[in-house]
Amino acid sequence: MRPAFVPSLKITIYNNNGAIFHSLIFALMLIVKFFTFNFIRENTYLVYDDISLECVIIDAGNQYPEEDELLFKFISDHKLKVSRLLNTHTHLDHIMGNKSCAQRYSLVPEMHREDDFTFRSTIQSSGNWGVDLHDSPVPSPSLNEHDEIRLGNETLKIIFTPGHCKGHISFYCPGQNFIISGDVIFMESIGRTDLPGGDLQTLINTIQNKIYTLSPETVIYNGHGDSTTVGYEMKHNPFVRG
Repeated sequence: MRPAFVPSLKITIYNNNGAIFHSLIFALMLIVKFFTFNFIRENTYLVYDDISLECVIIDAGNQYPEEDELLFKFISDHKLKVSRLLNTHTHLDHIMGNKSCAQRYSLVPEMHREDDFTFRSTIQSSGNWGVDLHDSPVPSPSLNEHDEIRLGNETLKIIFTPGHCKGHISFYCPGQNFIISGDVIFMESIGRTDLPGGDLQTLINTIQNKIYTLSPETVIYNGHGDSTTVGYEMKHNPFVRG
């Protein structure tokens, strides 16, 4: 029988050239790491099995060469085997590192098919933010709700979570009670809906029907800021109460 969910046993915070990354280590299961990258301070995630060392990158936001170096060095130092490059969605702060990661690990980024509109809008408007993403690789629309991504003995399940944009998805690990939710919900806040494809009521419905239906102990690893839990947000989120 698999042991019950155990909160993170160790937290390590490093600061190198302005980039921050954290270690969240679970007993004999997956390791979740996030790096805070780029000028929008987006959380880029590595999730890997501590036995097989198989690893996925989620929302590669590494914008600057020093951020590439930090990410790649960590992967190399820990002998991780990067197998997939995944996107919760394709706003510019979440795909700035897709090109360098795709080239480094010979991968094609992956997204939900409904996020093609978001990707094309992002590329067209990236210059408004002083960023040129016209050579960013086009993600494969290969991720669908209920798909499962295996990492060792654990599974990340894809949940369709639109509202912040049309094709937003989240990655849920029922075995360890955590979800990587991109820009759906933050600590005491929610994702913006004023960008192309955003819709406030859709986002509220997503949070109520897809996030708040998870167990209250579920840890929410989001795209910006600190992690939180489902139970905390149900009680304290001023935008969507449980």
